[in-house]
Amino acid sequence: MHWRRASTNKSFGTAKRGDRKHGLPVTSFFMNFPEIHILELETTDSTNRYAKDNFDVLDDCTLVSAEAQTAGRGRLGRRWFSPPGMNIYVSLVMKQIANPFYATIVSSLAVLEMLERELPRASFYIKWPNDVYADHRKISGILCECSTTGASIEGVIAGIGVNINLEKKEIDSIGQPAASLKYLSGVHYDVKKLTRELADSLAKYYAVYLHSPEALFAEWKERNYIIGRNISLSDPTGNVRNLFIRDIAESGELIAEENGVPCRFNCGDVTILKESPPFSNT
Repeated sequence: MHWRRASTNKSFGTAKRGDRKHGLPVTSFFMNFPEIHILELETTDSTNRYAKDNFDVLDDCTLVSAEAQTAGRGRLGRRWFSPPGMNIYVSLVMKQIANPFYATIVSSLAVLEMLERELPRASFYIKWPNDVYADHRKISGILCECSTTGASIEGVIAGIGVNINLEKKEIDSIGQPAASLKYLSGVHYDVKKLTRELADSLAKYYAVYLHSPEALFAEWKERNYIIGRNISLSDPTGNVRNLFIRDIAESGELIAEENGVPCRFNCGDVTILKESPPFSNT
């Protein structure tokens, strides 16, 4: 393993009140980015597990990166396909965040920014609660876990997987609609270069969280595909509900209607129904 310093004292910049980048209002501030340190591993069972086992000795903003994972996992314990050298497998240690919901927001916006920088012609969006999609295909998943001492939350670990160079035959073997940058563009990418770019975007959005969680949430909500659409939601008991999504609360809950009756959900598997309007990132 070895360390790589990814970013040093970059700034978010200055702007006049009311300026916006997507949904993010910038209110006349100059912001230094936190410094991200990349810890590179050849192989590990899970970058999240490594970060969790070593949480006390890892600095805030350590990004644990692996070329391969032998037991990569997503939400609900699902296996994350992690062949060597093909994709981004990282976990960010965030000791200044205690709410995993906000760690998910930081991570998903950073992934979205990196993908749009590399392939601006594609339609990428966030799908509640923790995925990034390209059209109807999943390209990235995020799993955030708290590190605790007794009843005290010491911070959050954000595990991030992004499909970069998977070929079509590997995509087809996943068992659900999926994508990679190579699948979408036909171009082979330098995974380590993209990992450094992701580190820079993570530093940016971590800084935005520390300055204004409200501004961070506003951008995340704007980039979420689910609002104003018809979905089916499988809840933790296995019941499937057909819902219309009105909004997302600041707690992360879906504000929905079921047969005209208001309701809220804070977890579940979501499928966007075909009769929903198409997504546009413009």
